[in-house]
Amino acid sequence: MTDKEPKNLDLSKFESIERPVEDKQDESSSNTLGLLMDVELELSAILGSTDMSVKKILELTKGSIIELENKTAEPIDLLVNGKLIGRGEVVIIEDNFGLRITDTIDEGKKVHE
Repeated sequence: MTDKEPKNLDLSKFESIERPVEDKQDESSSNTLGLLMDVELELSAILGSTDMSVKKILELTKGSIIELENKTAEPIDLLVNGKLIGRGEVVIIEDNFGLRITDTIDEGKKVHE
């Protein structure tokens, strides 16, 4: 037999795999995600924004009104640790404000600021 001829391999030495490799990765990912479930993140709802000069900011007093660029009908941005993940509308729950999520941002559509 020359070096270029195929050789018979003894495959009995190899372990059989009971499930596909992808399943093991999914299980591993699930376990890893479980470790992160108690990690706290900063969640913010942005009502709007505006640009002001330092002079205007120093002129603000109690009762001053700051006009925001968002219109009342526009959705509110929902951010996790400063990254946009969705949008929603403001709701009132008893004496508190809340946000009803109306849209989530797909990974491919995320706005990178």
